[in-house]
Amino acid sequence: MLTLSTAKSVYNGARTLELDHGAMEEERGTCDTVWQLFEGNCYFFSNSKSNWHKARTMCLYKSADLLVIDNENEQKFISGKTGNTPYWIGLNDIEEEGNWTWVDGTDYKSSYKSWMPNEPKNTFRSEDSAQVLMGGNWDDKYCSDSSYAICEKKV
Repeated sequence: MLTLSTAKSVYNGARTLELDHGAMEEERGTCDTVWQLFEGNCYFFSNSKSNWHKARTMCLYKSADLLVIDNENEQKFISGKTGNTPYWIGLNDIEEEGNWTWVDGTDYKSSYKSWMPNEPKNTFRSEDSAQVLMGGNWDDKYCSDSSYAICEKKV
């Protein structure tokens, strides 16, 4: 027979489980619909092409920025999603030729890199924006080229 005392105990136990589940969800983090979660970050892979500047604006509008690739694990995750399709990332040398900078201020010189062989080559001193290409390796391209984009934000 269910007593008031037993009912309160069951209710409190269920409430504790609910609260614990909520804490677990918050700790694990979630991403908005169409964003993908990986190691504490959310990633959005655009389905339309634009130039690098418009791609960055689109990401900023989504409270994110173009992707900054921090390590090999992230590189492998990204290459698994992009295949052979080029996507803009948040790396450029727009302000000063040859001085590559990440959009979030990460120090380029000490950061992870995965350029394709003989890149960045900077054809005609005008390839100022980076894309992730085949196998996840990077290539410098004209910022005016049209490509998909990857946005990234913290959970």
